[in-house]
Amino acid sequence: MSPILSESNNNRVEMLATRIEVQWDFRNSDGPVLFNFDRVDWNPGTGQINTRSYDRTVRAPIRDLLAGEYTFAHPQTGEQITEPGWKLMALIKAATARVWEAESPPAQEIVGPLDEGGG
Repeated sequence: MSPILSESNNNRVEMLATRIEVQWDFRNSDGPVLFNFDRVDWNPGTGQINTRSYDRTVRAPIRDLLAGEYTFAHPQTGEQITEPGWKLMALIKAATARVWEAESPPAQEIVGPLDEGGG
């Protein structure tokens, strides 16, 4: 959950990490993760954004994020779930593979010369 700075009936001001950049170094499976926070003033009822401005960037080493545990609410049941941090990188890698496979055209079929029998 993001830090809510203020809230009223139809207005909420909160800090949201609107961009998260993973700078993974494949040689040592480490590197920084940059959390870019915006201060967002918006109406949750309509989705209208009143103001949005950059606030700060928070840097965390991948190794520290992987070493932690994370508790969150299941999106359908609301049940509290705790998961180990190593799943963060495993899921990012799986998502990366899926995106790559979906966007990479299949290799072209190599067709050799026809044999003398016409086939």
